[in-house]
Amino acid sequence: MKLAILGASKPHLKLFLKAKEMGIETYCVAWDKDAYCKNFADHFCDISIIDKEAVADMCIKEKIDGIISNALEIAVPTIAYVSEKCGLNGISQASSEKARNKYKMRRCIQEHNACPQPNYHLLKNDNTFRPQTFPIIVKPTDSSSSKGVTKITKIEEYDIALKRALEASKQKEVLIEEFIDGREISVETISYHGVHYILTITDKETTGAPYFVETAHHQPTTLDTTLQNKIHIYVRNILNALKIDEGASHAEFKIDHSGNVFFIEIGARGGGDFISYNLVELSTGYDYIKGMIEVALDIFKKPSIKKQSCAGVYFLSKNTSYIKDFIDKNKHEKWVIDYNIENKPLITLTKSQDRTGYIIYQSDHRINVK
Repeated sequence: MKLAILGASKPHLKLFLKAKEMGIETYCVAWDKDAYCKNFADHFCDISIIDKEAVADMCIKEKIDGIISNALEIAVPTIAYVSEKCGLNGISQASSEKARNKYKMRRCIQEHNACPQPNYHLLKNDNTFRPQTFPIIVKPTDSSSSKGVTKITKIEEYDIALKRALEASKQKEVLIEEFIDGREISVETISYHGVHYILTITDKETTGAPYFVETAHHQPTTLDTTLQNKIHIYVRNILNALKIDEGASHAEFKIDHSGNVFFIEIGARGGGDFISYNLVELSTGYDYIKGMIEVALDIFKKPSIKKQSCAGVYFLSKNTSYIKDFIDKNKHEKWVIDYNIENKPLITLTKSQDRTGYIIYQSDHRINVK
């Protein structure tokens, strides 16, 4: 079988290695510059992953059996387009558009009454709108990795936050949302022919206001079973509403201090920050990457959760400078899976790309830094 893999940065290596392990012929689709994974593929195609027609033409010419990427938001529309045009297994273009645009996502969830969510307002070509209640979140409709996201508490902060969001938005659309104060989680799933399998719930740590960049992830969640069951229902409602019926997904929620659950957003791909590439398998024993490949090739097997370990990742930044000492002290411990410290100065986080190191763990208990 032949598999097209969109993206060639280092985190994608696990896709190529897993496909090779499965005996699958791989086609790496990416620009040649900085294409780390190209030498790990059977074939390399120097094509932009957002050039839908060129990718589709290649898939038709080479008789590709499936197309995939992971944790890469900009690849989602191309995969949907090629899947439809070439008759491959994947979500529709309509579903892709809703999963990529936070406003269309909110509208769909509202129309289907799928899950409680914050109040919201779309700002498009209207710089005269002035919010009346605070605090609020100002964010682009079409970005990821916390780019352009700001919490503001007063009108004097609004213009700067709006400018930041517009600069991060290709479509120049901004969503103004009610701020929900509470605990942050994500839900990691895989779907096949409309059947949704919830693999685990991730507890998140962030910088908090104003940018809410994630500083750590932990699996499994410490939420009580009743609340987890409620979240499972909401996730399935959301996936059904958006028709994300094939492949991995990563849904984010906030839980307020009264235990009310609010939908924040969802991606029609596995979670970044090592969540889908590392943590899910470390905590559940389920080979998530293999499952994604099986869905793309339409040969999926029902997931089997073999174990329930604790797994997580801490990220290094100026906000979390103590992580460097933690890594230096513990890097040889048996529970350390991987770590890295870049030779760069620590900076204050405004987006995920500002982080300069990490440590990934697996243990019989949650590893706490402090």
